[in-house]
Amino acid sequence: MTNAEIITVAMINAELDPMEVDVDTFAGWKRRGFCVKRGQKAVFQTKIWKPCKFKKEEIEQQEETGNTEQKRQKLILVNASFFTDEQVERLVKK
Repeated sequence: MTNAEIITVAMINAELDPMEVDVDTFAGWKRRGFCVKRGQKAVFQTKIWKPCKFKKEEIEQQEETGNTEQKRQKLILVNASFFTDEQVERLVKK
């Protein structure tokens, strides 16, 4: 499953309409120029795929076996908390 599919299923389980409600993680809202309001709790939590780099030893092992066609990244499942657009406010630029 892709992250989009995982999030959509989690939204449905949390009784949120994926077509009407905008959700994102704390870091995602921050990248978009918003800040989660103080005291807000996540509307749902789920595990999503996050890219991470191979360790140096794993890269060396791939080079020894001649398997360098693989990308230098792998995916791991991490816990993520999601907030709705009603729980955030636009950051004020100074």
